[in-house]
Amino acid sequence: MDRLRDALKGVAKELAKSIHPGTVLGLGSGSTVATLLEELSPLVLAKTKTVAGVPTSTQIEMVATRCGIELAPFKGGVDLVLDGADQVDQGLNLIKGGGGALLKEKVVMGSARSTVIVAAENKFVRRLCDNGVRVPVEVFPMARESAKVRLSMLGGVPEERLMPKGYPYFTENGNIILDTLFEPADNPRDLEVRIKSTPGVAEVGIFTFKPITVYKLGTDGSFEVLKTHD
Repeated sequence: MDRLRDALKGVAKELAKSIHPGTVLGLGSGSTVATLLEELSPLVLAKTKTVAGVPTSTQIEMVATRCGIELAPFKGGVDLVLDGADQVDQGLNLIKGGGGALLKEKVVMGSARSTVIVAAENKFVRRLCDNGVRVPVEVFPMARESAKVRLSMLGGVPEERLMPKGYPYFTENGNIILDTLFEPADNPRDLEVRIKSTPGVAEVGIFTFKPITVYKLGTDGSFEVLKTHD
């Protein structure tokens, strides 16, 4: 974690250059984003005095408050999203939702002028769903069983996310998550659309937004910048 934090310190210095007074940040969720905010906030606050962020979960809301970032309501758009990823393919498509905040994350990311993703190098693969990584699918509770059937028809193997003691996991939106195993995806955008068309599905954890900038964090404390513009 120390070397990962060193990489995030370097990323924070780069990002701070592009954050100015009035910039509204979209704040994704997860431990990597939390650490990035801890490194970024002092640099930005020293320059702009105040910075506003739209949180996508209670977890990141607490981190942002602790870091001195002013919480802002979502008004239909943000300037820059900072987020992590559970998996990144060679086309910079993402699997997200391990923390359960995929619906809010996708709403905010879909409204952003620009998007920055930070992810450790072990999250990078050739195709999404490589190595058995499952796709989180957020589902309205009434559709629990019917969605499982439809996802199975799409070639998936859905597994309902549970709490440690076996109780159903509910998102902050009151929905359940079906973590679904698929064959590695040659066309993640098509898979995203097909899953999203399933009745009862609120959102799917495949993110194919472009353009996007991804910071690949090395185990030696370095980072690599990857971009796509299409």
